[in-house]
Amino acid sequence: MKLYDSEQISAIFKKAAENSSADKVDTPMGLSLDELRQVASEVGIDPKAIERAAAELESDTKRGKPTIWGGPFTYQNQVMADGEITGIHWEEMLISIRNFFQSKGDVNIRPSVYEWSSPWGTTNTARVTAFKDNGKTKISLNWNGPLTPLPFYIPVPLVAIASVFFASEFLALSAVPGFAFVLVATGLTFFSGRWALLKHLDKGFKKLQQLVNELDLIAGKKISSEDKEKLNRVSDQTEHSLSNILIEDYQDEKSEGSKRHKRTKS
Repeated sequence: MKLYDSEQISAIFKKAAENSSADKVDTPMGLSLDELRQVASEVGIDPKAIERAAAELESDTKRGKPTIWGGPFTYQNQVMADGEITGIHWEEMLISIRNFFQSKGDVNIRPSVYEWSSPWGTTNTARVTAFKDNGKTKISLNWNGPLTPLPFYIPVPLVAIASVFFASEFLALSAVPGFAFVLVATGLTFFSGRWALLKHLDKGFKKLQQLVNELDLIAGKKISSEDKEKLNRVSDQTEHSLSNILIEDYQDEKSEGSKRHKRTKS
Protein backbone atom coordinates (compact mmCIF):
# COMPACT_ATOMS: atom_id res chain seq x y z
CA MET A 1 0.00 0.00 0.00
CA LYS A 2 1.39 3.38 -1.01
CA LEU A 3 2.00 5.93 1.72
CA TYR A 4 1.80 9.69 1.15
CA ASP A 5 3.90 12.22 3.00
CA SER A 6 2.50 15.39 4.62
CA GLU A 7 3.12 17.56 1.54
CA GLN A 8 1.33 15.11 -0.73
CA ILE A 9 -1.56 14.77 1.75
CA SER A 10 -1.99 18.54 1.76
CA ALA A 11 -1.92 18.67 -2.05
CA ILE A 12 -4.46 15.82 -2.31
CA PHE A 13 -6.89 17.46 0.13
CA LYS A 14 -6.55 20.80 -1.67
CA LYS A 15 -7.17 19.22 -5.09
CA ALA A 16 -10.11 17.18 -3.78
CA ALA A 17 -11.69 20.30 -2.27
CA GLU A 18 -11.28 22.19 -5.56
CA ASN A 19 -12.84 19.33 -7.53
CA SER A 20 -15.69 18.98 -5.05
CA SER A 21 -16.52 22.69 -5.13
CA ALA A 22 -16.37 22.65 -8.95
CA ASP A 23 -18.77 19.70 -9.15
CA LYS A 24 -21.26 21.20 -6.65
CA VAL A 25 -21.34 24.91 -7.33
CA ASP A 26 -24.61 25.58 -5.47
CA THR A 27 -23.80 23.42 -2.45
CA PRO A 28 -21.83 25.18 0.29
CA MET A 29 -19.16 22.97 1.78
CA GLY A 30 -17.11 23.21 4.92
CA LEU A 31 -15.85 21.38 7.98
CA SER A 32 -16.19 22.26 11.64
CA LEU A 33 -13.14 22.45 13.89
CA ASP A 34 -14.10 19.11 15.46
CA GLU A 35 -14.30 17.49 12.02
CA LEU A 36 -10.92 18.98 11.08
CA ARG A 37 -9.40 17.57 14.28
CA GLN A 38 -10.87 14.14 13.52
CA VAL A 39 -9.48 14.13 9.97
CA ALA A 40 -6.11 15.28 11.28
CA SER A 41 -5.92 12.48 13.85
CA GLU A 42 -6.77 9.91 11.17
CA VAL A 43 -3.88 11.03 8.96
CA GLY A 44 -1.39 11.33 11.81
CA ILE A 45 -1.50 15.10 12.42
CA ASP A 46 -1.67 16.36 16.00
CA PRO A 47 -5.21 17.81 16.52
CA LYS A 48 -3.67 20.59 18.66
CA ALA A 49 -1.69 21.69 15.60
CA ILE A 50 -5.03 22.08 13.77
CA GLU A 51 -6.34 24.27 16.61
CA ARG A 52 -3.25 26.48 16.55
CA ALA A 53 -3.38 26.79 12.76
CA ALA A 54 -7.09 27.70 12.85
CA ALA A 55 -6.48 30.30 15.57
CA GLU A 56 -3.58 31.84 13.63
CA LEU A 57 -5.61 31.92 10.41
CA GLU A 58 -8.57 33.52 12.18
CA SER A 59 -6.28 36.07 13.83
CA ASP A 60 -4.76 36.98 10.46
CA THR A 61 -8.20 37.58 8.93
CA LYS A 62 -9.18 39.94 11.76
CA ARG A 63 -6.25 42.30 11.37
CA GLY A 64 -5.95 42.58 7.59
CA LYS A 65 -2.75 42.93 5.58
CA PRO A 66 0.30 45.01 6.54
CA THR A 67 0.96 48.30 4.74
CA ILE A 68 4.28 49.89 3.87
CA TRP A 69 4.29 51.41 7.35
CA GLY A 70 3.79 48.04 8.98
CA GLY A 71 0.10 48.31 9.89
CA PRO A 72 -2.77 47.82 10.13
CA PHE A 73 -3.16 49.44 13.50
CA THR A 74 -6.69 48.27 14.20
CA TYR A 75 -8.12 44.95 15.35
CA GLN A 76 -11.73 43.76 15.33
CA ASN A 77 -13.07 40.43 16.42
CA GLN A 78 -16.34 38.99 17.65
CA VAL A 79 -17.57 35.61 18.85
CA MET A 80 -21.02 34.23 19.60
CA ALA A 81 -21.24 32.49 22.99
CA ASP A 82 -24.00 30.05 23.90
CA GLY A 83 -26.34 31.39 26.57
CA GLU A 84 -27.03 34.89 27.83
CA ILE A 85 -24.41 36.17 30.26
CA THR A 86 -25.31 37.48 33.69
CA GLY A 87 -23.78 40.08 35.99
CA ILE A 88 -21.61 37.35 37.50
CA HIS A 89 -20.15 36.49 34.10
CA TRP A 90 -19.56 40.17 33.38
CA GLU A 91 -17.73 40.76 36.67
CA GLU A 92 -15.33 37.93 35.83
CA MET A 93 -14.91 39.23 32.29
CA LEU A 94 -14.12 42.69 33.66
CA ILE A 95 -11.23 41.27 35.70
CA SER A 96 -9.69 39.78 32.55
CA ILE A 97 -10.28 42.94 30.49
CA ARG A 98 -8.82 45.29 33.08
CA ASN A 99 -5.81 43.06 33.70
CA PHE A 100 -5.14 42.88 29.96
CA PHE A 101 -5.39 46.62 29.23
CA GLN A 102 -4.00 47.66 32.63
CA SER A 103 -6.83 50.13 33.02
CA LYS A 104 -10.02 50.33 35.06
CA GLY A 105 -11.72 51.91 32.05
CA ASP A 106 -15.30 53.10 31.74
CA VAL A 107 -18.14 50.61 32.27
CA ASN A 108 -21.62 51.07 30.85
CA ILE A 109 -24.41 48.58 31.58
CA ARG A 110 -27.79 48.60 29.87
CA PRO A 111 -30.59 45.99 29.98
CA SER A 112 -29.07 43.78 27.25
CA VAL A 113 -25.60 45.25 26.86
CA TYR A 114 -22.43 45.20 28.97
CA GLU A 115 -19.67 47.51 27.75
CA TRP A 116 -16.12 48.40 28.76
CA SER A 117 -14.12 51.13 27.02
CA SER A 118 -10.71 52.66 27.56
CA PRO A 119 -10.77 56.05 29.32
CA TRP A 120 -10.84 59.28 27.33
CA GLY A 121 -7.44 60.62 26.34
CA THR A 122 -5.60 57.32 25.89
CA THR A 123 -3.51 57.00 22.73
CA ASN A 124 -4.61 53.42 21.98
CA THR A 125 -8.36 52.98 22.37
CA ALA A 126 -10.23 49.75 23.02
CA ARG A 127 -13.82 48.70 23.49
CA VAL A 128 -15.32 45.38 24.62
CA THR A 129 -19.06 44.81 24.24
CA ALA A 130 -21.21 41.87 25.30
CA PHE A 131 -24.70 41.93 23.76
CA LYS A 132 -27.16 39.24 24.82
CA ASP A 133 -30.09 38.31 22.62
CA ASN A 134 -32.27 35.23 22.07
CA GLY A 135 -30.26 32.90 24.29
CA LYS A 136 -26.90 33.99 22.82
CA THR A 137 -24.25 36.54 23.72
CA LYS A 138 -22.23 38.35 21.05
CA ILE A 139 -18.86 39.47 22.39
CA SER A 140 -17.08 42.14 20.33
CA LEU A 141 -13.58 43.54 20.79
CA ASN A 142 -12.28 46.60 18.94
CA TRP A 143 -8.78 48.05 19.30
CA ASN A 144 -7.31 51.09 17.58
CA GLY A 145 -3.68 52.19 17.95
CA PRO A 146 -2.87 54.95 15.42
CA LEU A 147 0.18 56.14 17.38
CA THR A 148 1.71 52.67 17.80
CA PRO A 149 4.34 53.09 15.03
CA LEU A 150 5.78 56.38 16.35
CA PRO A 151 8.40 54.91 18.73
CA PHE A 152 9.62 52.56 15.98
CA TYR A 153 10.10 55.31 13.37
CA ILE A 154 11.46 58.13 15.55
CA PRO A 155 15.08 56.98 14.92
CA VAL A 156 14.63 57.31 11.11
CA PRO A 157 14.83 61.14 10.83
CA LEU A 158 17.51 61.24 13.53
CA VAL A 159 19.68 58.77 11.62
CA ALA A 160 19.00 60.64 8.37
CA ILE A 161 20.19 63.94 9.89
CA ALA A 162 23.23 62.31 11.48
CA SER A 163 24.15 60.53 8.24
CA VAL A 164 23.87 63.77 6.23
CA PHE A 165 26.18 65.51 8.72
CA PHE A 166 28.66 62.60 8.61
CA ALA A 167 28.58 62.43 4.81
CA SER A 168 29.05 66.18 4.37
CA GLU A 169 32.00 66.19 6.75
CA PHE A 170 33.84 63.04 5.74
CA LEU A 171 32.45 61.65 2.48
CA ALA A 172 31.69 64.80 0.46
CA LEU A 173 27.92 64.86 0.24
CA SER A 174 28.01 65.97 -3.38
CA ALA A 175 29.76 62.75 -4.36
CA VAL A 176 28.06 59.39 -4.98
CA PRO A 177 29.46 57.71 -1.82
CA GLY A 178 27.97 60.46 0.35
CA PHE A 179 24.46 60.10 -1.08
CA ALA A 180 24.72 56.31 -1.00
CA PHE A 181 25.71 56.36 2.67
CA VAL A 182 22.73 58.57 3.60
CA LEU A 183 20.27 56.39 1.67
CA VAL A 184 21.64 53.14 3.05
CA ALA A 185 21.72 54.35 6.66
CA THR A 186 18.21 55.82 6.50
CA GLY A 187 16.79 52.80 4.65
CA LEU A 188 18.28 50.28 7.06
CA THR A 189 16.90 52.24 10.02
CA PHE A 190 13.43 52.40 8.42
CA PHE A 191 13.23 48.70 7.58
CA SER A 192 14.65 47.73 10.98
CA GLY A 193 11.94 49.79 12.66
CA ARG A 194 9.28 48.30 10.40
CA TRP A 195 10.45 44.76 11.15
CA ALA A 196 10.37 45.44 14.91
CA LEU A 197 6.91 47.04 14.58
CA LEU A 198 5.51 44.02 12.73
CA LYS A 199 6.87 41.72 15.44
CA HIS A 200 5.32 43.94 18.10
CA LEU A 201 1.92 44.01 16.35
CA ASP A 202 1.95 40.28 15.70
CA LYS A 203 2.55 39.61 19.38
CA GLY A 204 -0.15 42.10 20.38
CA PHE A 205 -2.76 40.69 17.98
CA LYS A 206 -2.16 37.17 19.27
CA LYS A 207 -2.72 38.42 22.82
CA LEU A 208 -5.95 40.13 21.73
CA GLN A 209 -7.11 36.86 20.18
CA GLN A 210 -6.31 35.07 23.44
CA LEU A 211 -8.38 37.65 25.34
CA VAL A 212 -11.35 37.05 23.04
CA ASN A 213 -11.04 33.29 23.56
CA GLU A 214 -10.84 33.80 27.33
CA LEU A 215 -13.97 35.98 27.36
CA ASP A 216 -15.76 33.36 25.26
CA LEU A 217 -14.89 30.67 27.81
CA ILE A 218 -16.10 32.85 30.70
CA ALA A 219 -19.40 33.55 28.93
CA GLY A 220 -19.97 29.81 28.49
CA LYS A 221 -19.49 28.93 32.15
CA LYS A 222 -22.36 27.44 34.10
CA ILE A 223 -23.45 29.42 37.15
CA SER A 224 -23.50 27.53 40.43
CA SER A 225 -26.60 27.51 42.65
CA GLU A 226 -24.85 29.77 45.18
CA ASP A 227 -24.02 32.29 42.48
CA LYS A 228 -27.61 32.15 41.22
CA GLU A 229 -28.93 32.94 44.70
CA LYS A 230 -26.43 35.81 44.98
CA LEU A 231 -27.52 37.13 41.60
CA ASN A 232 -31.19 36.93 42.59
CA ARG A 233 -30.50 38.81 45.84
CA VAL A 234 -28.70 41.55 43.97
CA SER A 235 -31.55 41.74 41.46
CA ASP A 236 -34.15 41.93 44.25
CA GLN A 237 -32.16 44.65 46.02
CA THR A 238 -31.89 46.61 42.79
CA GLU A 239 -35.63 46.37 42.16
CA HIS A 240 -36.36 47.33 45.79
CA SER A 241 -34.05 50.34 45.57
CA LEU A 242 -35.67 51.37 42.30
CA SER A 243 -39.13 51.10 43.83
CA ASN A 244 -38.06 53.26 46.77
CA ILE A 245 -36.66 55.87 44.40
CA LEU A 246 -39.90 55.95 42.42
CA ILE A 247 -41.97 56.28 45.60
CA GLU A 248 -39.76 59.10 46.89
CA ASP A 249 -39.99 60.89 43.54
CA TYR A 250 -43.77 60.53 43.58
CA GLN A 251 -44.00 61.88 47.14
CA ASP A 252 -41.73 64.79 46.27
CA GLU A 253 -43.85 65.65 43.24
CA LYS A 254 -47.03 65.38 45.31
CA SER A 255 -45.71 67.65 48.07
CA GLU A 256 -44.41 70.14 45.50
CA GLY A 257 -47.80 70.14 43.81
CA SER A 258 -49.61 70.81 47.11
CA LYS A 259 -47.20 73.68 47.86
CA ARG A 260 -47.89 75.25 44.48
CA HIS A 261 -51.64 74.83 45.07
CA LYS A 262 -51.40 76.63 48.43
CA ARG A 263 -49.37 79.48 46.91
CA THR A 264 -51.98 79.83 44.15
CA LYS A 265 -54.77 80.04 46.74
CA SER A 266 -52.96 82.67 48.77
